[in-house]
Amino acid sequence: MRQSLYALLSAGLIAAAMPYSSDLAAAEKPVTREEIALGEKQYGPNQQQQGGLYTLDPALTAYVQRVGMKLAKASDAPDLPYAFVIINSSDLNAWALPGGKIAVNRGLLAALDSEAQLAAVLAHEIAHVTKRHSARMQKKAEGVSLLGTLIGLGVGMKAPEYRDLAMQGASTLAYGAQANYSRDHELQADRAGMKTMSRAGYDPQAAVALQEIFLREAQGRKNDALSGFFASHPPSQERISENKATAKTLPAGGALNDADYRKATALLSKDKPAYQLLKEATAAYAAKNYAQTVALCDKAIALQPKEPLFWEMKGQALAKQSRGKEAITAFDKAVAANPNFYRPLLLRGMTQNVLGQYAPAEASISSAQKLLPTQIGAYTLGELSQRRGDRNAAAGYYRQAAQGGGEIGKAAQERLRTL
Repeated sequence: MRQSLYALLSAGLIAAAMPYSSDLAAAEKPVTREEIALGEKQYGPNQQQQGGLYTLDPALTAYVQRVGMKLAKASDAPDLPYAFVIINSSDLNAWALPGGKIAVNRGLLAALDSEAQLAAVLAHEIAHVTKRHSARMQKKAEGVSLLGTLIGLGVGMKAPEYRDLAMQGASTLAYGAQANYSRDHELQADRAGMKTMSRAGYDPQAAVALQEIFLREAQGRKNDALSGFFASHPPSQERISENKATAKTLPAGGALNDADYRKATALLSKDKPAYQLLKEATAAYAAKNYAQTVALCDKAIALQPKEPLFWEMKGQALAKQSRGKEAITAFDKAVAANPNFYRPLLLRGMTQNVLGQYAPAEASISSAQKLLPTQIGAYTLGELSQRRGDRNAAAGYYRQAAQGGGEIGKAAQERLRTL
């Protein structure tokens, strides 16, 4: 699954399996206000680190939200403050945070065949919330501050290379999407999710079919984008057998709504060739073939000019060719298409800084930091503050960058010593 524009490093938040009996005991207790607050606090940063919101088709987002709320009302905890968003990532993934904050990736939506299959995905994530699996995962990650996102963007780089706009190692420590559920978590969420989707009027057999597809893909590894999804939601023949047994206990029939789903996802289907070009552009970029990257991005933009990821990738390749002014124009297009995503703001600011456009660089990076704090952003703001003579502000930014450790952390500590 980790085949997005910038390969995300593992945040090291893999939780060990828990005894099934303790899961059942936890499930008997209602979701707490603390868990709700935790999910609300982490929802935004998790969206940022996973790719930002999918903004091209608001009608599709509304459709997913309608299906999600229909399922939420039929769940074991209908009064939670549920929220459903689409993440702009081709990775096949869906995740849940404590208290009912749920996300599904654009890539997973494009791979489904019916509304009932979407219901199976969302009901499963709802069950992770109502059974408090996501909250228990978070307890295993206690001590990891949300401000630990400063460890991102720059981890593993050598000091002189921290300006590399490829942003390799763009990991953060926001919690949600890295959670790996245990066997018992998954079996319990399958059962509860199928009951929920049945109560909401969907055919629970869609959950069986979905697991059969995932198992075939996992065994054949036909799609590398599924690897992360399999890590957090491992498919197995046992799950298929259990789902079939659960389906026998539920009313036969129910809606599939495949025609409705095809209509709702029509733009996703239309844009598949453009996203395939982005995949090829990303591979060309990794191979340092920046001219080919630009050419592929231009083809994708011709098919879908409103997709910010295409402009962002083009901007990076242009910057690698020392075409900074053109890169900034491309980043401007990405920011205009989605002004609430940190990455093109940060990339634009870093490019502006290289070109000596210090005031615009500080504005761009500051805006990015408000959306998702990054180590590279804090370090560069320290440099910019120091340049304009604000030693106190510079020291504050360097202290933030130093928290991230690594080569940038060491560079930040050295800056602090010389201030």
